[in-house]
Amino acid sequence: MLDNIFDTVRRGAERVQRRGEEVAQSARLRVEVFTLTRELDTLYARLGRAYHAGADAAILAGIQEELRRVDEEISARERLIAELSAQDEERGEAGRVPREEAPAPNPSPASGEAGSGPDNRPDFTTDRAGAAEQTIPDAMPRPDEPSRPS
Repeated sequence: MLDNIFDTVRRGAERVQRRGEEVAQSARLRVEVFTLTRELDTLYARLGRAYHAGADAAILAGIQEELRRVDEEISARERLIAELSAQDEERGEAGRVPREEAPAPNPSPASGEAGSGPDNRPDFTTDRAGAAEQTIPDAMPRPDEPSRPS
């Protein structure tokens, strides 16, 4: 009888330890995703500054390649987080509190349109020159447009 109680307590402790390790790994992955997202923002800023400064196409291509690399690293970590969440759900541990769904993995840059996907990351595999259009209405009417009644 004591052996049975001891085994039950040991299994419970192992389960708690395993779950704690998974939570810690998931938290580490989320911190890495956050850090990589900040690096991605920095790279976008560099790309924008280089483009507006009239940088050579080779320099722009190098920055775009760095963007792709960081984007792939983020996607890989998000997939790992999703796998950890899926393993947790497969076990169906009793008494656990339901969690939010993990983010879906990002589509590959070659699929979909520019800016597609949940995080609105652009696709650098196609030439989108001249595709810019005004999407935010002016706060004040332009001089060449008739004023709108309020």
